[in-house]
Amino acid sequence: MKTGIDAMPDHNILELLLFYGIPYKDTNPIAHELIEKYHDLNGVLDAPVKELQKINGIGENAAVMIKLIRDICSKYHDNAINSKVNLASSERLYDFIRMKYLGETREIVYMLSLDAHGRLKHCIKVADGTPSTAVSDNRSLIELALRFDVTNAVIAHNHPNGFATPSQADIAATEAIAKLFSTVSINLVDHVIVAEDEIFSFAMSKKYSSFLG
Repeated sequence: MKTGIDAMPDHNILELLLFYGIPYKDTNPIAHELIEKYHDLNGVLDAPVKELQKINGIGENAAVMIKLIRDICSKYHDNAINSKVNLASSERLYDFIRMKYLGETREIVYMLSLDAHGRLKHCIKVADGTPSTAVSDNRSLIELALRFDVTNAVIAHNHPNGFATPSQADIAATEAIAKLFSTVSINLVDHVIVAEDEIFSFAMSKKYSSFLG
């Protein structure tokens, strides 16, 4: 049975949050208007500050506070790296990667460095671009891998406005990266693609797992 904030609908959570950002004002109608416009809590947290300020009753301070909540949650997630979170299971790995892309509208490429037991050593941003233009340069990738002493790598990138199905470019890049890594004794464990709630794993694909080398 859910209790506490887990049991609260999204508009009630927003109402509680806004109570601290907009004192001495009834925040219930503001919360309902936010949900009506952005559909759910995630949509509100992902909305730009300037767009939030268009909602009646939300000033700059309240809008910035809403954005800070998302950024703080992201920072909390990133700090898991310091505790060497174990990503040995596929489920944990995919959950971790999915969290990295929450609310992202740009294509971003990450390289995860794992130790021999599947514990996360580093999560490195390799490329950051606009939709459909984030291209990871192989030379930069190998330089980063060597700099961070990577031995087991997972490559991840997202398709913000599409499906998680790999494109021909994704397939070719995976094969090229695997071959490049093999020249310096780095094991490409997986290449994961994220698109909203979808996840595609080269390692779990019978058709494409051989491309990992």
